[in-house]
Amino acid sequence: MLKHLSDYLDRDLDPSICRHIDSHMKGCKPCVAFINTLRKTVGVLKRQPRAALSASLRSRLRRRLSRIG
Repeated sequence: MLKHLSDYLDRDLDPSICRHIDSHMKGCKPCVAFINTLRKTVGVLKRQPRAALSASLRSRLRRRLSRIG
């Protein structure tokens, strides 16, 4: 379920998966607290100003991220 949380917050999941997570959240206070904290964190980050990345830094970042996935 953790791998779906970002998409869950954006409601960008198959509705059946959202229903499954919603159902779990009804009975799990720790998960409700976690998702609320995650939701607030995402909101704070979205409000931060975005700095432009140099072409060199952008290229290095893409190479590193491609190694992760």
